[in-house]
Amino acid sequence: MIRSIDVGSDCRLTVHEIEGHRTGPTLAVLGGVHGDELEGVTAARVLVATIDPGLLRGRLRIVPVANPPAFDDTARCSPIDGLNLARRFPGAAAGSITDRIADAITDQVINGADMLIDLHSAGAAYEMPLFAGFVDSGATGPASEVAARAFGAPVLWVHDTENPGRSLTAAAALGVPSMYVEGSGGGGLRGSDLDGYIGGVWRVMSSMGMVDAAPRRFAHAAQDAIEIHGGTGDVDASLATGADGYCVTRARPGDVMRRGTLIAEILDDSGTVVENICASRDGTLMLIRRRARVTAGDGIAMLGPVPVGFDLESASRGGGA
Repeated sequence: MIRSIDVGSDCRLTVHEIEGHRTGPTLAVLGGVHGDELEGVTAARVLVATIDPGLLRGRLRIVPVANPPAFDDTARCSPIDGLNLARRFPGAAAGSITDRIADAITDQVINGADMLIDLHSAGAAYEMPLFAGFVDSGATGPASEVAARAFGAPVLWVHDTENPGRSLTAAAALGVPSMYVEGSGGGGLRGSDLDGYIGGVWRVMSSMGMVDAAPRRFAHAAQDAIEIHGGTGDVDASLATGADGYCVTRARPGDVMRRGTLIAEILDDSGTVVENICASRDGTLMLIRRRARVTAGDGIAMLGPVPVGFDLESASRGGGA
């Protein structure tokens, strides 16, 4: 069944509800909370097209494009009100268009679900490693962890606290466990990442008892996943450039680095390096700029914690990151 939610301003949300032939839990899946993040949108569309209700216990609520104005504009934020949907949950029915979208998703998609998966990625201007994240606190923490581990991404980020305005925060307030995903971005669609998104949702469904097993090609999660603990994952708090110019990256997503390690250089029109962007602390590079042309104030990189069990001293002595 396809349900259309009118949120005003000539904007409608499309919710695909796939009802299984047997009773079971409800899983809510969001894609496109940011309009320039194609991985989640595409993965959600593939899931809608391929899941057989006859194999399903329970119900899927899938919103491939959670932010239609931003998606139509290929932008992170809505062109109508300039707001970031991922900072406006649980929303407000009488607010701006972005607040109304958040309110509709909270009330009609997340509310009553047994799990939420919010599929994000780095967006058109950035690159990230493929990872799953969850908040390990409160009553929803344990079930959120089970889902995030079942998703099977090569990196798992365990957060201590919730940021306000996130879909995960709205879910927790409703007693709904939740997790999110990030992937490569850069404006493209990497097949291995897309398969990771699709397979991850299947593996979560399997862990919830919604299907007997994931399809064979998606049955196995990434081996030897890297874990990082702490931090909020707020890309708005990334290291920024103070200059206009061109960003030349000197590190890759997932690199573990010491404080002071060079991440990127900013070159002016003459080819002169006008700024070095270096790691402000020891950590794991979880986001880096992909779009070369930059303006002062643009984010360049985000650091997460050092992975659990990683010996940074030995790696440095050995010529590693």
